[in-house]
Amino acid sequence: MTTLQELQQTISRFVKGGRKRRQLKRELAQLAAMGELDAVLADVGLVRSQVQPLIAGSADPNERLDKMLDRLGIDVARLPVESLRDMAWACMNCRTKRHCRQWLSDNKGPDFHSFCPNAAEFDNALWRQHPELASSRASPAGCDPRELTFYPRTDELRRMQADARRREVRVLLDSAM
Repeated sequence: MTTLQELQQTISRFVKGGRKRRQLKRELAQLAAMGELDAVLADVGLVRSQVQPLIAGSADPNERLDKMLDRLGIDVARLPVESLRDMAWACMNCRTKRHCRQWLSDNKGPDFHSFCPNAAEFDNALWRQHPELASSRASPAGCDPRELTFYPRTDELRRMQADARRREVRVLLDSAM
């Protein structure tokens, strides 16, 4: 792919993302005006404090997530809704989107485990859906995937603990309003 084509794709993605964000803002404003925003957010497992990050990150996370799941051979229909929502949220707040897009476009560079915040979730889904295809790093030989326990690395554990604290603070702040 030429540099001009890459630039055109980047501009196109940017414009489409802006349109999606404006549309989402309008729809959320309409729900708020009708007094139904909190109920709708609760139905999808969100709170008001998550709306701004949702709008800011709404450009293409589902597109990237869908491509990643498809490339890995993970059936979206067989994933728990909560797991899919958590993966979409992680994808939306991802700081390595450029690595992801590059990996999805040409599969060059490091393994997705080195940059993707959903790597553990993908491995878990692979274990459950395709034990024979699960990565050797993620699935020890001879183990039943349903019996495996996830032991995060120290940096992953710190990130998970910080995320949990942020969620607790959001819940407390939302309940105080």
